[in-house]
Amino acid sequence: MANQFKENVKSQLIVAAQSYFFLIDKNVLLKSEEFKNRKMYRLAFTKSNFLHLSGVLTSLEPTFFFEKCLSGKIDCDDFSYNEYKNKNTIKSKMKNLVFIDLLFKNKVFVQEDFVKNCVVCKIATSDGKYTLGFTGGKGKLYPNTLLNNNHLDKEKHIIEVVPIIESIC
Repeated sequence: MANQFKENVKSQLIVAAQSYFFLIDKNVLLKSEEFKNRKMYRLAFTKSNFLHLSGVLTSLEPTFFFEKCLSGKIDCDDFSYNEYKNKNTIKSKMKNLVFIDLLFKNKVFVQEDFVKNCVVCKIATSDGKYTLGFTGGKGKLYPNTLLNNNHLDKEKHIIEVVPIIESIC
């Protein structure tokens, strides 16, 4: 039997998947001469990254989990949480994940070589409300972490960038 928290998360997962879907099959380009490591970063969003960003636990394959959320067929029994993935973490992730499609519609703040506690990312982006970190190799970078609020290190170089969204197809 589902509790109210899980019912709320279920509703948010459906909205968040619809928001996240906007970024699938697109590249988000971040270009700046001020970047130190490379002049352009290509960000890509896959169905399999969605689960990690949500903070919930599931035995479902990440892509199938996303598809169930997107179709609205996700059930409260399809996911869980524990002390490590606690309610507050999930709440903060969900309140931002539902708006992920808006992050790259305006200027974003970008920091290379982002480190926050045990999280290490090639870059992190922030709109001031939340921080989205990316990892990957020389080509595309993929979402790795979603943190509530702006966690860019004010002691390190932060660059304001206008994202370019291009369709892959």
